[in-house]
Amino acid sequence: MPRARILGIFACVISTVLLAVFGYYAYILNDAYSISNVQKIAAETYYAVAVPVGMVTIGILSTGFWVGMTILTIKVAPPMPEIVEKKDNSKFKAFLLCLVTAALAGLFIYGVIQQYYLAIAIPATVITLVLLGMVFWVGVAIITARSTLYKEK
Repeated sequence: MPRARILGIFACVISTVLLAVFGYYAYILNDAYSISNVQKIAAETYYAVAVPVGMVTIGILSTGFWVGMTILTIKVAPPMPEIVEKKDNSKFKAFLLCLVTAALAGLFIYGVIQQYYLAIAIPATVITLVLLGMVFWVGVAIITARSTLYKEK
């Protein structure tokens, strides 16, 4: 069997197991009252939600940090003489991007370790709103797009 097919089967099995673990700890282990009361949820339930949200959040923050570090460390050709008069703030902005993303990642990890509700709620809300905004934007683009197909007579 080819290695790609083995890796595909492995990925499917792992994702199915993780989905089952998430579903059990996030929804089946608790009744409706304990899920709605943050103080009563079990640590397993908290981490069943915190780990997926954390992976996405840390992935987004890591991407921001990577972009900042790339801008800071890239070697560029000297600018044309007419551009030299302008002040280039890109290195400072990249440094701020690295600083802010590292601070946000540290605060997020600290909040997850301390099991603060807002450490999970804020990134989950932002991610959800961004995804819903993207879907809304695609819907508007589809509605307002002009058809280039000729009408049959």
